[in-house]
Amino acid sequence: MTDPVRDLFDAKAEMARCPHLAYGPMREEGKPLWIERVQAYALTRYDDIVEVLRSPERFSSAMASGPGSVTPLARRLVADPGTGPLLRARAQRRLDISASVVLLNADPPLHSRQRKLVNRAFTARRVLAMEPSVRRLADDLLDAFIGDGRAEMVGQFSILMPMTVIADILGVPPEMHPTFKRWSDAFVAGTGSMSLGDEAIAELFACVDEFYDYFTDRIAERRENPTDDLLSAIISARIDGETPLTQNEMLQMLVQFLVAGNETTTSLLTSVMFKLVGEPELMAAVRADRELVPVVIEEVLRLETPVQGIFRTANEDVEIGGVLIPKGSNIYLVYGSANRDEKAFRDPDELRTDRASEGNHLAFGKGEHFCLGAPIARLEARVGINAWLDRTTEISLDANPGDIEYLPSFAQHAIKRLPLRFTV
Repeated sequence: MTDPVRDLFDAKAEMARCPHLAYGPMREEGKPLWIERVQAYALTRYDDIVEVLRSPERFSSAMASGPGSVTPLARRLVADPGTGPLLRARAQRRLDISASVVLLNADPPLHSRQRKLVNRAFTARRVLAMEPSVRRLADDLLDAFIGDGRAEMVGQFSILMPMTVIADILGVPPEMHPTFKRWSDAFVAGTGSMSLGDEAIAELFACVDEFYDYFTDRIAERRENPTDDLLSAIISARIDGETPLTQNEMLQMLVQFLVAGNETTTSLLTSVMFKLVGEPELMAAVRADRELVPVVIEEVLRLETPVQGIFRTANEDVEIGGVLIPKGSNIYLVYGSANRDEKAFRDPDELRTDRASEGNHLAFGKGEHFCLGAPIARLEARVGINAWLDRTTEISLDANPGDIEYLPSFAQHAIKRLPLRFTV
């Protein structure tokens, strides 16, 4: 007899495909569950999670990355007497930089001030101004394979589109884009999977070091010759009008932009297409009425939430759902479960194009830490899906639906490969 909850947090393949097999029973418990594997209380109900997100004074974001990510892995390597000197030095560098409290793992009032520093790079006006270049990018990517009649969407489109956009925002030249993607993979490797082999760990930290070295040099260049990119804005920013960000704070901020700007939008683009090719009536409706594209994107964000959960730490003893959670305890907010909570959404497991009047999904969080890049992710998804629809008359899955594999992770919900056939 299998245990869906245990299998989920062990990142078993079948649970990565459909984590809701575990979320339903967890919600039915009606209380936080202690998950030994991640040393945290899991919250699965919409109202409970929203209450935590709206109470940053009681629930700290200090553990935003969670176990299994690069920083906790670095901590383990430094503590292990068997770690070699080079790997130990690289892991220690990661710890030193990640100790800088910025954005995702910062609490108010520091977080509020830092958001003000970077908000100007993500204003509605600037995002709107990006649309023509994002459209050109989508068409350029499609041009590379549209004549073939088939493609693997993840590798040939979904990865390249957000990677190029965030690279451009950070001033990374086109010839560096493949390396930029490799760095992004290194920072998210292991997140939610809880296990990596020795060779993979060594390669991961070598990539992390490359990223730090590259942007340390770019920061020095921008100090001498500022431009209009985000990196120059970060360098010139001052907290409270006086205090500049330290070198480590800037590097840690860039890590967060790198990861947030890549993996989640890749997953979103792919999941939207998988939903469309799997439901021909929905595909026909979207082709007939392109106003439905943003609606479908929001529903896929809810149903197939790219970031399945995020961590918080209790700043005080707190009772949730009849369970006393002691001060200092870690809490895992399961966005993927909340977004299918029967008490928050009608027909929670169905994609409905008339759901605009209902409560907001949590795919981008809520409150103080609402995702800074949400407008850019929505833009990329809308433009990317419309580009596919513009350039084709028919799109179908070039595989058995049951053979589509997902990343083995409890924290990320992402399709690894999506083979497609299409008619130009």
